[in-house]
Amino acid sequence: MKILYLTFSFQHPSLRGHTRCYYFIQELSRRHEITLLSATRIPIPPAARQDMAAYAKQVLSFGANGATRNPGVALLGRLPQIGARLQREWEYSQAVQEMKTALKQIIRRDSYDVLLLHGKVLFPVIKDLDELPIVMDMCDATSLRLLRQMAYSPLPKRALLALQYLRVRRLEKRMMAKSQHLAFISHRDRQAVLGPGRSGEVAPMGVDSELWKRRTGQPNTHTITFVGVMNYAPNVDAAAYLMDEIVPRVRKEIPDLEVYIVGRDPLPALREKAARLARVHVTGFVNDVKPYLERSALAVAPIRFGAGVQTKVLEAMAMEVPVVTTSLVADGLRVEGDPSLPLHISDDAGEFAQRVVALLRDPAERARLAREGREFVQRNHVWSHGAEILEGLCYQAVAQATSRKHLAAEPLQ
Repeated sequence: MKILYLTFSFQHPSLRGHTRCYYFIQELSRRHEITLLSATRIPIPPAARQDMAAYAKQVLSFGANGATRNPGVALLGRLPQIGARLQREWEYSQAVQEMKTALKQIIRRDSYDVLLLHGKVLFPVIKDLDELPIVMDMCDATSLRLLRQMAYSPLPKRALLALQYLRVRRLEKRMMAKSQHLAFISHRDRQAVLGPGRSGEVAPMGVDSELWKRRTGQPNTHTITFVGVMNYAPNVDAAAYLMDEIVPRVRKEIPDLEVYIVGRDPLPALREKAARLARVHVTGFVNDVKPYLERSALAVAPIRFGAGVQTKVLEAMAMEVPVVTTSLVADGLRVEGDPSLPLHISDDAGEFAQRVVALLRDPAERARLAREGREFVQRNHVWSHGAEILEGLCYQAVAQATSRKHLAAEPLQ
């Protein structure tokens, strides 16, 4: 097949962000010809673009031109506090429009079998497209994340979140109406978006288990780590919850607890909170999170709202680091046909702290979780499996479109 692959960001492991599409393109390119169109908020390093070119026949990116071409928007960017964010959003919306224009030209210039879309924000690019069958990698249930976030937000913010929820829910329904060939990141997210009576596939997240593999020996027995992008609302809430509610309880029994909160773009409020606590480190961006995981006896993910699959938890499990997390995270990891879930789970701060204490004092249980966690990832979260699901959806979409053309061409009896 010749596949047009549209992604809301340029994805590459070196960029320390989303990698789902990178690995799927890598797998699909073994059997199909890929043309990649990506919107991007950041400049793409030449080495990353060159690597992607090994898998995609064409690599086209839109956005991140380094300077806005609209003087009015440049002035908008100078507004205090919100100006820079508004400028970035405007520039990204322009990138989406540029992609839409380019897509029309590409389709007129060449023939393709199917379009594969990743990213709800790109729906305007394809909403009027009828020339190609469309497969949508819906990924996670954004509406579910917003709905759950309301419960942990102050009252004034809940109204804004409610409006966002309604807007996203309408968008999800429009996407479902546009194509019946839908993929999701987990069974939980599929159910949240589709509800009863609709079918969709689960194309699970994968982990490169050779990359995410423990290289060193024993960790520090009283060290825990939480990994994530630290300006993303679910992670910000989890980091604050960890410092405010969980760490003080653990330190009543393990006074020398060392805590690392690892991830780019931490909000100033998180740094200020950590500065008031001994041996709590907010690192900001690091070139490689694996050394932090290797030195940790436990990885923690006290995430109270969100959706999708927490890749950071899968990566910790692949590195044989035992995990304590919430039922929200665990539900996104559950696999049909595999009841095992080698995690410790709690939604209560006191119980969560007690599970951390118990595991730090129980090397045998940590060893079991480490062994079974890596086996779980290797069994259920392999990139080739998710790519096969997407490939099957592409074949279905092409076959259905071909059948419709044949029916339309048949003369009336």
